Amino acid sequence: MGAADFDGVYRNNGSLYGDKPSPFLVHYLEKYAVEGRGTGLDLGCGQGRNALYLASCGFAMHGVDASSVAVARLASLADERHLDVKGRVADLSAVSIEPQRYHLIVANTSLDHLDEAAGARLAVAMMAGLAPGGYLFVSVFMVNDPGCAVHGGQASETAAYVRHYYRPDELRQQFSALAVLAYQEEYALDIGHGQPHYHGIARLFARKAADLQAN
Repeated sequence: MGAADFDGVYRNNGSLYGDKPSPFLVHYLEKYAVEGRGTGLDLGCGQGRNALYLASCGFAMHGVDASSVAVARLASLADERHLDVKGRVADLSAVSIEPQRYHLIVANTSLDHLDEAAGARLAVAMMAGLAPGGYLFVSVFMVNDPGCAVHGGQASETAAYVRHYYRPDELRQQFSALAVLAYQEEYALDIGHGQPHYHGIARLFARKAADLQAN
């Protein structure tokens, strides 16, 4: 399953995951009083629900996704709402991230759409891409997710796109070079898209040290 397949999914649903941002992203930004300033990066931005919200908070957002259909919708909505969002079509397994540029990087169920090695490489690039004092929000599907083959196959209409289901604590270890502010693993009901279904999911909110010498 590749970008062309996801183009079809997005083409047939103008708002696949809804228009509201991840409530967990919103919660962490509010809890840790993250100011809407500087440049933000949304990896696997899809149709833009998180990138558009972050731009409305004051971030100059860059959204990256492999689907040209999704990025086109993001650009259209950003223009309509007069928001500072730049969309780019790119394969996340080969995307280039400028070091120490971003005040906030978001990857909401994106790393798990890469194989394990590619996801690990992108995680390293994400940490390097954070400006000193920058924040990171990541969520991934876990091995207890019903979409994982060992649990009986597809759970949602896009489960076939997930290539690596994370093991317990794998996400936290992947970003251990950062100061982890919040980490959560849960098995929960998702009513945000398609038929109601469950997900095993891990979420992490972290910050890069303000010291310019930090990794």
